[in-house]
Amino acid sequence: MTARFDTAEAEAVVLRHFGVSGRASELGGERTQNFRIRTPMGTTFTLKVSDPQESADGTLLESAALQHIEHTAPNIAAPRVVPALTGEGSVFLGAEDGRYLRLLTYLEGTPLSFIDAPTPALRHAIGEAVARLDAALASFDHPFSRQRDLIWDVKNIARLRPSLILIDEKRRPLAEAMLDRFETVARPHIAVLPAQAVHSDMNGQNILVDSDARDRLAGFLDFGDLVHAPRLVDLAGAALLQVRADEDDLQNAADVVRAYHQASPLQDVEIELLLEFMIARCVVNVVVTEFLADRDPANRPYIMKNNPASWMRLERLSSLSRNPFRNPL
Repeated sequence: MTARFDTAEAEAVVLRHFGVSGRASELGGERTQNFRIRTPMGTTFTLKVSDPQESADGTLLESAALQHIEHTAPNIAAPRVVPALTGEGSVFLGAEDGRYLRLLTYLEGTPLSFIDAPTPALRHAIGEAVARLDAALASFDHPFSRQRDLIWDVKNIARLRPSLILIDEKRRPLAEAMLDRFETVARPHIAVLPAQAVHSDMNGQNILVDSDARDRLAGFLDFGDLVHAPRLVDLAGAALLQVRADEDDLQNAADVVRAYHQASPLQDVEIELLLEFMIARCVVNVVVTEFLADRDPANRPYIMKNNPASWMRLERLSSLSRNPFRNPL
């Protein structure tokens, strides 16, 4: 097994391969090892060290997507790929090591999960920004995004059924019932939904808010789960973050949907299935986190950090008697 880098090793490889001198501090990560690199001049980068078991195609796909966004929609705030001294966008450490190094610009901001009460203006900004991101990625047609076999991919939710056994037996019936519901209600329509490359990981840590103006976005992080899927996936993830078990949470979620629709009109079938994709996202979250934590107990705290919120949202949405997004637009 390849040993993980410590901060001194991270500083050494970023200097050797990218010509950047700075102090490293480790950031969290499910598969990729991430370091913040701060130079003496105050410039900050993110060094990403791939898992040696991770497909090289997935690593290079993320960089290709970021370069596509930079070239086709430079107004979208996302990390930029910093070329290595060789001019390449990544550095392969050799077959024996198996890892790739990439250096990205570092986006400053406050994760949305740290914002207790998003304002209406911020909710509108989120919906509009997700729509613009989807519009930019619609022209990104990368072969591996279509071939990718990703455990987090909502359209593959049925494959999670064997892992339901990992969930506490008191909660398991709800997850199983909602998985069945998606397969019955949404699965027959997936083929007619608009599909494209999507970010597919719109969680509260990957959407950054401007720290000085809490009604503006600072950008999007972590395109490592990008996959070809119904474009509804990203909107479902962003709207889901507004579900906080209070009396206004569904209206707040509808604000995000409305802003998205104004920027990029949704089809009737997308509006009809949005709730189902939000519920499916919750099911994927609670099952996959249990699966990954079972495989990697040492990393369980990081893997499970969003699990309680996903259960709260699953319970809230599964109890609805009607689709709250049917007439919000």
